[in-house]
Amino acid sequence: MEDRVFERRFSEHPAFWAACVTAVTLIYVYIFGKLNEARPQRDAGAIWLLLCFSMTGLSYVARRTETIRGTLLRRWMDRAGSVWLLFAIFSFSALISFEAAGKIFSVRLPAGAEVAAAFLLALAAIAAGMREAQIIETTRITIETEKLPPELPRLRIVQITDLHLGPYSGVKLLARVLRRVREEEPDMVVATGDVADGPLEGRRREIAMFRRLKLKYGFFAVMGNHDFYDDEEEARAFMRRAGMRLLDAEAEYAGGIVVEGVSDRDHLLKEKWNLSRSETLIVNTKSRNPDKFILLLRHRPVVEIGTQGMFDLQLSGHTHGGQLLPYPSSRLFLRGHSRGVKKLKNGSMLYVSNGVGYVGPPLRFFAPPEIVVIDLVRKNGSPAEERR
Repeated sequence: MEDRVFERRFSEHPAFWAACVTAVTLIYVYIFGKLNEARPQRDAGAIWLLLCFSMTGLSYVARRTETIRGTLLRRWMDRAGSVWLLFAIFSFSALISFEAAGKIFSVRLPAGAEVAAAFLLALAAIAAGMREAQIIETTRITIETEKLPPELPRLRIVQITDLHLGPYSGVKLLARVLRRVREEEPDMVVATGDVADGPLEGRRREIAMFRRLKLKYGFFAVMGNHDFYDDEEEARAFMRRAGMRLLDAEAEYAGGIVVEGVSDRDHLLKEKWNLSRSETLIVNTKSRNPDKFILLLRHRPVVEIGTQGMFDLQLSGHTHGGQLLPYPSSRLFLRGHSRGVKKLKNGSMLYVSNGVGYVGPPLRFFAPPEIVVIDLVRKNGSPAEERR
């Protein structure tokens, strides 16, 4: 396998941290001022700042040091720190909104009432986000096609994506996900990237849980950006030990269709005739299989213009549906397409899943975790989507 250069996480750039520290400090100081306004003779402001810097330090210590060996302790330190940060951001947003409303309507609440209301709203939002992150939905897509062999009237595929298994998410999340997968009795399962998010050494329980899946046509997977960040070879080894067939710009026949998969960033690696690595695979696969249903697995919801019509369905993830900031579009800052079914040119289709895991705090807002059930049916028709 050739050497590849992958972009660093945005959180590894010094400018990112400088901007974050500045913004968070300003938020903390603003709320400090509000508390002093509400309770000028008490130490509420000083207690606030002490809590702020103590709780913020928990996430930094959990993620940036190896001195804490206990996975469970690191996980809860990180969650406490990240949830506190969201609490501060939500409280700040509420206070700014109250101030703007007061100027517009010339009505101001007492400072103490504003702070109390902001804190309560922030707590309510966090509770709602935590609950949403735990409720996995099932999205169903039916695609009628003449490209299935006569002996196979239906092929059921389940997509999972963005599990982000690692120090901060593991057995409990995976158990919920795989329980939903088994309930659907799939013929094939596909994982479209970001299975890993951090070290996976010694994850025997998770491997055993994956291997208990009984699938007629196999379990296929591709690498996402997070799978490359910490230890690429460890992530690859984990997926293979878990029984996944890892596709790295490769195609295989299974269940009467062609399953092809590309790794993250393959669309940026140029090969012959100035085609990207992924374009080369897609073009070659179509030329060899003009009459077969072609399923493309790709982590990012990127569709190269010249490939439309050269696959039937692309399954992607990466976006989390926005996770915390889904409006006005979950693709506001990320290249690609928004979640859901997209009809592309020349008969190709794309589905972008919210995924089942999370990055950072275990919260989601209006972007519920999901598994995707795709039924390929041997008939003519168009895709239909329903959510339960």
